[in-house]
Amino acid sequence: MAVILSDCRMVLLKTTLAGIGLLVLGVLLVTALGQYVTVEVREVQRQSVEPHVEFLVGDFADRPYSLPASSQVLGNIIIAQAPSNQTGDIRFLVFDADNYQRWLSGSQADFIYSADKQGQFNYTFTTGTAGIYHFVFDNRASVYKKYVTLTVAYDEVTTSRVPDVRVSYVGWVLLVAGGLIFVYGLVKRPPASWA
Repeated sequence: MAVILSDCRMVLLKTTLAGIGLLVLGVLLVTALGQYVTVEVREVQRQSVEPHVEFLVGDFADRPYSLPASSQVLGNIIIAQAPSNQTGDIRFLVFDADNYQRWLSGSQADFIYSADKQGQFNYTFTTGTAGIYHFVFDNRASVYKKYVTLTVAYDEVTTSRVPDVRVSYVGWVLLVAGGLIFVYGLVKRPPASWA
């Protein structure tokens, strides 16, 4: 003799099974599957190349630094006239290795950064390829020597993949919803049929 469930009991059974399904999916998202869903995270760290250096510039001075590719280089320059320590001006140029050799020989050279500044100023530029970059302080237009204080740093960007925390939040929502639906399916009594 086959037992046929009433429509109401069938709905409650389906509700209970749906609750169990949501609970299982929620547990999987919180524990196992959440680790495999990742997002890319970019982190920027400032690397100091020259935290603080002071030097005297006669005609010109060259400070070579090895820098990585595609990095934003930044720093600060303070210029003072020798021997009075009054604010002075200087021409500041940045070259890659090839263009620096051209500039030294008097040929046409392309600079990466150029500034004719006085006193204190900040600079920022982006490197193309990894290699040696020459920070040139050209003082040939002045009869006075200059004291220069220089800082050099670059921003290093690293990317990594980390588990997406939003997946575990979805898992917890599914656990709560699945638990409520499961309990409702078990506790709800079908209406009594009076025949």
